[in-house]
Amino acid sequence: MGKCVMLEGIQQEIDATLDPLMQRAIKKKGKNFLLELGGDPIDYDPRFKLFLITKLFNPHFKPEIAACATIINFIVTESGLEEQLLADVVMNEKAELEQTKQELVKKQNQFQVTLNRLEEELLQTLAEADPATILENKQLIEKLDITKVTSNEIEIQSIEAKRTEKEINISREIYRGVSAEGAMLYFLIISLNFVEYMYQYSLDAFKKFFFKAIHKVTTYDETRIELLVREIRFTICQWIMRGLFEQHKLIYLTLITFRLMQKKAIDVQYEKSQMDFLIQGKQKPGTANPLEWLPQTAWDSI
Repeated sequence: MGKCVMLEGIQQEIDATLDPLMQRAIKKKGKNFLLELGGDPIDYDPRFKLFLITKLFNPHFKPEIAACATIINFIVTESGLEEQLLADVVMNEKAELEQTKQELVKKQNQFQVTLNRLEEELLQTLAEADPATILENKQLIEKLDITKVTSNEIEIQSIEAKRTEKEINISREIYRGVSAEGAMLYFLIISLNFVEYMYQYSLDAFKKFFFKAIHKVTTYDETRIELLVREIRFTICQWIMRGLFEQHKLIYLTLITFRLMQKKAIDVQYEKSQMDFLIQGKQKPGTANPLEWLPQTAWDSI
């Protein structure tokens, strides 16, 4: 029928029934196209599209799948989430500032579209003009003048828009620490599924608690940013701790502490080489383990 089909929840192994479709084993019979699916030939429309969606965090597909499909990774990055949260925080704190920023971005895009359209129209007119009478072509000369005037106006407006955008960005950067804290915490909590698979947290749920923390802070002086960061950290921590097994709570708090040390948010000396040694240091076997409750591999690491 030439429609789009979306299959959700795909795992690393894709059902072999889809192989003819994935490999595009399409045969032409007269004016029609046929595809064998499940052993039966069916009509195939070239407009057909298949989308396979996986919720796996870091899937490793076979090379043959990568060869016959376009793989797009929609997972948010920490820097991308930081920018997203920054826009949300500024919209919450200073809505008019963020709206102006969005309008400027839209205006810049429109400038580019207008310039491209004028360029295409001018090229088309030049291509259609008679070379013998090109200097007497009034329509072409008028179009050239209009294009030049419009281009100069757009350039002036573009320079003004960029200057305004730069000023807005300086004001937005005040809230960078808040969005950076949020992005850091989100990527920390989604890594908890390595400890226990059932620890799964959606971005929507995280944002609810993120803004819940922001709305708790009623101080609007120079200390507001610091108070926002602390409240977000405490609220998210409280939310996560409620759902953790007792033996995993210390792991979560340790992860937060290490990340805060890394970001210089805690006044403690942090050396990456020492941290790497602590986590991945070589074991030293041969020493007797005096502790019954501690595995030998853990003792060797110590």
